Amino acid sequence: EFEKNERNVRKAVADFGLTYPVMQDNDFATWRAYDNHYWPAKYFIDKNGVVRSTHFGEGGYDESERMIQELLGETGTDVTDAISNPVPPENDANTPESYLGYGRLTRFVSPERVARNVPTSYSVPKTIPGNGLAYGGTWTVTEEYAHPESGSELVLSFNAKEVYIVAQPNGAGGTMRIFVDGAEQAPGADVRAGTVTVSDDRLYHLVSLPSAGAHTLRILFENGYANVFAFTFG
Repeated sequence: EFEKNERNVRKAVADFGLTYPVMQDNDFATWRAYDNHYWPAKYFIDKNGVVRSTHFGEGGYDESERMIQELLGETGTDVTDAISNPVPPENDANTPESYLGYGRLTRFVSPERVARNVPTSYSVPKTIPGNGLAYGGTWTVTEEYAHPESGSELVLSFNAKEVYIVAQPNGAGGTMRIFVDGAEQAPGADVRAGTVTVSDDRLYHLVSLPSAGAHTLRILFENGYANVFAFTFG
């Protein structure tokens, strides 16, 4: 949802140093015009406006580059750049992307039923099955994100090497204390002295382990100034 905010998109474009045009499609007009069902999706269009090729999902970077160079060549542009895309690291994660809003929430193991859009108390069970997640304390769960009140916690059983969370500040900016297997260890790039400060709408790196394995992540929200959207893994 926060990608619909022009300020956030402009900041991301600046952070990544993008120089090509970026279009916001908040009403999904282009998405629907192409009858698109995938993200990411690439449509390669020639100088006459004909879609010459498509690619859905990640990967295929060299093939995509070759198609771009071929279509540029048809315009009379002399393209001589060598195709040398970096090989992405292998993803050893066995835990799938995990969403935290009720619209796509799965593997939720707190005993309480999820209430929609109202502050509700939840509890963390003694045992959490693999890839399960639980809320503890008071949470307001919306369709896209979950909002914890001060002192609430989020516990996740995961099998991966890297753990990330998509979050945004709610007011002054939130602070999250990160524990892996009960200790402040294996910090990701955004962890400082065991704590992550949620200051921008973005992806935060919480955990970095030497290798993938089964672990338990506990996030303690030290204040109520954050919204959390989803976990991703690597």
